[in-house]
Amino acid sequence: MRLASYETGRRPAQRAFLAVTGLLGSPINDVGKVSMRRAEFFGRPFMALTQLALRGRSGWSVGERELFAAVVSQANSCAFCVGTHGAIAGSALGLAVDESWRDGRFGVRAIAAAEFVDALTRDPDRVGSELVAAARAAGVGDAALAEAVYVAFAFNTVNRVADALGFEHRSDIELRRDARFLRINGYRMPGFLLR
Repeated sequence: MRLASYETGRRPAQRAFLAVTGLLGSPINDVGKVSMRRAEFFGRPFMALTQLALRGRSGWSVGERELFAAVVSQANSCAFCVGTHGAIAGSALGLAVDESWRDGRFGVRAIAAAEFVDALTRDPDRVGSELVAAARAAGVGDAALAEAVYVAFAFNTVNRVADALGFEHRSDIELRRDARFLRINGYRMPGFLLR
């Protein structure tokens, strides 16, 4: 359900920012609008979590972590997040990210971790020692597996917010622009927008 109140900022600085970015043809996406609207609840905490999980120090590349985000989003059927994070992963890894991600093109280690977060999302009860052993056999250590789980946690959360609030890309151009922006800048917003 799209809420009209999320289309405008609560504070003058937010309203001005939304107006200027709209006039420039680069309106802020729905995640940014919700972050500004509920900064104390969703904005600051979620942006910090996502920045840490997808851009913080890690044994995984940015592209691999974005792949995990896209895999979790596919498992949850969240078209908004699949589009954005699939595009970022594809750009970062130089390979298309689609439903056939299991075909080996991303390497044994990344596929094993992706299988793990996919199973964790679809059927957590299925996740046990066999999947952990398979990930370890593919070269995924415990710390790397935990980092993949952090990405899964973030996206199991945001997928539900995105679907509940009707997040959408208004065009393919907007999707590519948002993905390019996030790939370059990460998951941060100027502090004055999150007050």
